[in-house]
Amino acid sequence: MIKATKVLGIIAVVIALVAAIGLTPTAVMAEKKPIKIGFIHTMSGPISMYGITSAAGAKIAVEEINAAGGVLGRKLELIVRDDKVNPEAGLREAKDLVLKEKVDFLAGTISSGVGMAISGYAKRAKKIYMINIAQSTRITEEKFNKYTFRFTTNGTPYFGKGPAIALAKTYKSKKIISLGYDYEAGKNALKEFKDTYLKMVPDAKIIDELWVPLGSTDFTAHIAKIANSGADAFYLASIYGGGELAFTKQAWSFGLYDKMKAVQPCAGDVETWGKVKQGDPYPKNALATCRYPFWAIKGEQNAKFVKQLREMTGLWPSYGSMDAYVIVYAIKAAVTKAGTTDTEKVIKAMETLKMDTFVGPVEMRAYDHQAMMPTWYGIMRFTPDLPFPHITDVGKLGAESYHTIDEIKKIRGE
Repeated sequence: MIKATKVLGIIAVVIALVAAIGLTPTAVMAEKKPIKIGFIHTMSGPISMYGITSAAGAKIAVEEINAAGGVLGRKLELIVRDDKVNPEAGLREAKDLVLKEKVDFLAGTISSGVGMAISGYAKRAKKIYMINIAQSTRITEEKFNKYTFRFTTNGTPYFGKGPAIALAKTYKSKKIISLGYDYEAGKNALKEFKDTYLKMVPDAKIIDELWVPLGSTDFTAHIAKIANSGADAFYLASIYGGGELAFTKQAWSFGLYDKMKAVQPCAGDVETWGKVKQGDPYPKNALATCRYPFWAIKGEQNAKFVKQLREMTGLWPSYGSMDAYVIVYAIKAAVTKAGTTDTEKVIKAMETLKMDTFVGPVEMRAYDHQAMMPTWYGIMRFTPDLPFPHITDVGKLGAESYHTIDEIKKIRGE
């Protein structure tokens, strides 16, 4: 048996040799080629807060992983580009990242148009592309390719099926009137809402469907119809962003939120209402969905992430920031599992990925490469805890709010 003193002596010699030739873990990692992530997002313009916070979320994850020794002894490197919410610009940046920067992975995007363009290129370039915001179900359903993965919700749990489940769990309203933008996403959202809700509450009915041209901001005539319809609740079908802000101000002036229940998908996201103060118009008492209610999620890791992101950007953390953080850890998990950055092997590892994250367990569905990211819902109110309106009485939805595999097979005509 080797004596303890001799073992300690050997260890001391090894440490001295390592120090002498500079082989610290950091130095060894620096000598290997980094694993590059090309992160394409909207970094300028009126919705740049999505890109800024998303890039910050990815950066936090990269820094944590590198500080812990990297991935397979290699550090991660994040290269951020601006897509300007333009498919041509996004595609151009994707090509440059792959051909010039030699990135191992592509990630990011808020625009579904940009996402569709990059997804098609990822297929041609045989490069893994991971979405952190873009919501169009078509990217992973009708237009599916094996190189594209989504680590965020899609439109189904957020605009259609999810709000229907939330309403059935919360109010069980019997007479509902809908208002939506007259385009594909609005029509699909209402169809999914109706199909789901009427199965869960069979004695309910949609008493009227109101439609406005895409981009409309004057809803006054439709608000009057809603108020006089005799409905218990109204549902907004894919009206969001500037349209939702305009609708809310007009509905607030009309007193609509005091007359009936409101179902406003996406009203719970901080990006829309983070600058609204007490006394300003907001969707008061509306049932809303939310993709990252950081104020309602317990745990030190979530609190640390929120603090870091606030310090880094001065902004409230978006759901895109959380999704980007998860994407970087998904890359770490899949590459570690595959034992390589080889694209085909990483795809197989990522298809069966199960992760414990600070928002709960996340599982990748192999059939459509859609991660079962949670969606939360609740009632919009002000509380003393935050300076902006946010969802309270928070509930959580999971895989049940997404299309099933059988539903996707029908959509694909299989």
